[in-house]
Amino acid sequence: MKTNFTNMKLQIIGLGNVGRSLVDLINKEEKSLDCLGLDLKVVSISDKNGTAIDEDGLDLKTILHHKKRNWSDFSHYHHSYTGLEAIKSVKSDVVVELTPSTNNGEPGLSHIKSAFSERKNVVTANKGPLVASYDELIDLKKKNNVKFLYEATVSAQLPIFCLINSCFIIDQVERIEGIFNATTNFIIGEVESGKTFKTALDYAISAGWAETNYSDDVDGIDSARKLVILSNTIYNSHSRLGDVKIEGIRNIEQIVEEAKKREMKVKLMCTLTNLEKGVQMKVSPKMIPLDDPFATINEGNMGIRYHFKNSQEIFVSAQFNNPIQTAYAVLNDIIKMDQ
Repeated sequence: MKTNFTNMKLQIIGLGNVGRSLVDLINKEEKSLDCLGLDLKVVSISDKNGTAIDEDGLDLKTILHHKKRNWSDFSHYHHSYTGLEAIKSVKSDVVVELTPSTNNGEPGLSHIKSAFSERKNVVTANKGPLVASYDELIDLKKKNNVKFLYEATVSAQLPIFCLINSCFIIDQVERIEGIFNATTNFIIGEVESGKTFKTALDYAISAGWAETNYSDDVDGIDSARKLVILSNTIYNSHSRLGDVKIEGIRNIEQIVEEAKKREMKVKLMCTLTNLEKGVQMKVSPKMIPLDDPFATINEGNMGIRYHFKNSQEIFVSAQFNNPIQTAYAVLNDIIKMDQ
């Protein structure tokens, strides 16, 4: 147990499912954080309509209650006060950027760049900025001598960068295969059970596995973004989304039918291979033998297989049930800021 406490002031930008889960998690794990010698104070929380600010630390036990009431009668909430303004004006150590991913990276990209300019560390689960401007963000991070962690961007709590950086420090990753999209994995499973793609998609939406705007998932774009982040982080490859060969699952019924004849499963597989001529990235449905570990990754779960030069194959999988698991990965990155 640490005897000296570290006081860390956080700003949270984005109060959607992951943001709300993070607030709840920090509140519930206060004693565990104390045991680590870490005193977290959330000094501002921004949603799309404004920002709640208390430089002495917001009362997280009541924040979600006030959010549900649209911040009525909450004196610490400032309507129309943006997250960008809060980053520039509120003193903090770490900015936690949790706004939704977009093709151009905004508004998350501006939030992260502003935080770096203010010499604030950043933790994010937002894929968009890393896909749109990875090289620029890494340059700004180095220029301002700050930390930038984004474990949750690829597959929620599934260990990706932390595993490579802590367990395989001098080994080389030659190839990665993965199931990185919970939504498509759930839909494919429903098609395998006998549903049409449309019926499976509608069920996934009603069950909360898919958004009503589902195209990024079913067309493989979300998975491709994660491959770009992996490629740039592991290989410094300067990859862009257009470098990924992408095939989605809209025609998955015929593939599932063929797989059943061969007694195989179907998964939307992501592959990243490091070749002498450069990296190769692909997202596409693939028939998987039943004795392959990926055949066990069902429902909305995810998995990854690393092919190392020396350590050979390492396979890791994780269940994914709700946003609190993504929030846990974010909190773990926040804790690493003290290391």
